[in-house]
Amino acid sequence: MAANEAGPTPPASTVSRRPHPGWMFGAGALYGLFTRLLFVLPFYRERGGSSGVMLASFVLLVPMLIGALTVYLLPPVQRTIGRALFAPLVPVLAFVGGTAILLIEGSICIALALPIFLFAAMLGGLLGWLLLLAVSPSRSTVGAVLALPLLLGAVERDAPLPDYRGQAHASVFIAAPAETIWHLINDARGIQPDEMAQGIAWRIGVPFPQEAVTVDTPEGRVRKLRWDKGVHFDEPILDWVENRYIRWRYVFAADSIPPAALDEHVLVGGRHFDLVDTSYRLTPEQGGTRLAIDVNYRVSTHFNAYAGAWADLLVGDAARTILAFYQRRAEAAVAPR
Repeated sequence: MAANEAGPTPPASTVSRRPHPGWMFGAGALYGLFTRLLFVLPFYRERGGSSGVMLASFVLLVPMLIGALTVYLLPPVQRTIGRALFAPLVPVLAFVGGTAILLIEGSICIALALPIFLFAAMLGGLLGWLLLLAVSPSRSTVGAVLALPLLLGAVERDAPLPDYRGQAHASVFIAAPAETIWHLINDARGIQPDEMAQGIAWRIGVPFPQEAVTVDTPEGRVRKLRWDKGVHFDEPILDWVENRYIRWRYVFAADSIPPAALDEHVLVGGRHFDLVDTSYRLTPEQGGTRLAIDVNYRVSTHFNAYAGAWADLLVGDAARTILAFYQRRAEAAVAPR
């Protein structure tokens, strides 16, 4: 045979083909979507009736396994620590994007869940990479591991939820008398979206408030709230010191929050989040009034460290946004015309 003659060409069917990257990313995304659909089944509903999507088995374990699965599907020569950390982000983003396209999740849930999903996926990718350095699991073993969220979720749904109690406090100086601010607290009408648009909660999809009006009822004074998307609820007033201090609690009727107004898992007054009470204190100061707000709230999940941090951020930011609203309106009301 001449030196430049090639040997026989192997059949095309025996040529080694490198798997397309879309396969490993698509597998992780489909796994996430599949488990998301399963966790809304009645079998995974919690004691209070909420779907199993708020179980730690889903929120933490599923993205971790997406990360580990992505690394497992990588060709061995491509399993570097860098890919183990960052390749899992692609299927998680595809999974979350799929829930949005299919209208499975709303903007609020997506915004709140995405950071922990991405972190858990990176952690899962790293743990999967370390494990694959030592062992080479069979496909049956991998399949059994992927079923863990479903098995653990069936147990976790009956576990009691711990409560996290938080309080947001903020204050602002307003160049207006206490009487003007007091009137606004009890009679705020025609609230426009741009008056609240800087608040994070409203940016991610919480309906904008329209009005808050205090009325007298046979049971006592009640502050009536109306938001966009048909949301309405009452705030029975617990303490009232004219022009100085007011505190109320929250009451949500069965029709207070229409189905499309808020994501099931972040309902105010729901199983996982509730506003306990809110108070305003008005303190006269030279040239105006110091308005202080205190909001007490509850978070109940199996991952309160994360959910509580989000609540602290959102409620605190909302409190400052509301104070800024009263500041603008009150100072405009007393400004020379």
